[in-house]
Amino acid sequence: MTLRTALVLLVAIALTILESVIPHLLHLRAARPDLLLIVVLYLALRDDVIQGAALSAAAGYLSDLTSATPAFLYTFLAVLTFVVVRTAGAALRTEGGIQSAAVAFGASLGHSLLATLVFGFFTGAGLHFELAPMMWSAFGTAIAAPFVFAALRRVDASFQHGEEAPGGFR
Repeated sequence: MTLRTALVLLVAIALTILESVIPHLLHLRAARPDLLLIVVLYLALRDDVIQGAALSAAAGYLSDLTSATPAFLYTFLAVLTFVVVRTAGAALRTEGGIQSAAVAFGASLGHSLLATLVFGFFTGAGLHFELAPMMWSAFGTAIAAPFVFAALRRVDASFQHGEEAPGGFR
């Protein structure tokens, strides 16, 4: 395992903790920002296929560990999201900021809809689309996206060789 991979996993673990704690602190019941989805989006736009898919699977597994859903639901959705965004990646190049927020908003809505469909299909619970929580979750994900992208860019910048990276890293 490379140092960069370990650091990305550490960022994902920290985001998992934040994703679990923030809704309780703010008394959010149905809507929460999907911080690990932002990691998957970043990986889809920046990493190579094998490493990005593996790290996306790890991020999805972290979501599985903190949710009350069937095992590997979010792992499957994270890798599927990685593949879809990677395929559309040429049109979605972003370095963060408002572009990453817009991509995160759309991906969060699509991810929530797909999760509802897959969850309803595999559990027999039926389809229960609640638009308001999906919108609030997508909005929270969009707000968090520039910050998560910046943190992951700092990790990547520390591994640039031969040229000065932002923040003084080599």
